[in-house]
Amino acid sequence: MKKILLTFGITTMLFLSCSKDAVVDALTGDNAIEGTWVLTDFNADAEAAGTNLNLGEDILDALTAEGCVLVSFKFDEDGNLETQSGVNYLEINAGLTGLEVSCPTEKDIEFTLYTYANGLLTFLDESGEEVTVEATIDGDIMTVNAQDLDLPNFNSEGELIFTKQ
Repeated sequence: MKKILLTFGITTMLFLSCSKDAVVDALTGDNAIEGTWVLTDFNADAEAAGTNLNLGEDILDALTAEGCVLVSFKFDEDGNLETQSGVNYLEINAGLTGLEVSCPTEKDIEFTLYTYANGLLTFLDESGEEVTVEATIDGDIMTVNAQDLDLPNFNSEGELIFTKQ
């Protein structure tokens, strides 16, 4: 009877310790990137930011406030990456009443393969070139260097902030 209780106790402890590690790994480990990430903020470098970068921040802020998804990445567990971007379809009107930006109804959709290990995201871009960027994940927030990711209109010094959906 003591052997059965001891075996049960050890098995329970191993099970609980493994599941705790799996939860921690899912939040901060290499599989933390799995899921859908939406661009929610652009923090341009204040010194490097010119009018265009400030405009990019303002545009993204306005679209995010409307619930518009301008750019999203969907990473699956098999190493597939689906990118959706409406950046090329932005219509910007500046008038007497201020900046008016409509949420793009059309998006470019691309599929490629990715790897994510030790904070480095590697994928093939639309021209087949390998791109490696540092992607820092803290819970449901992913931060990527804007220059390295090279999204049109958001590709200067600063950080792109993605939120996991």
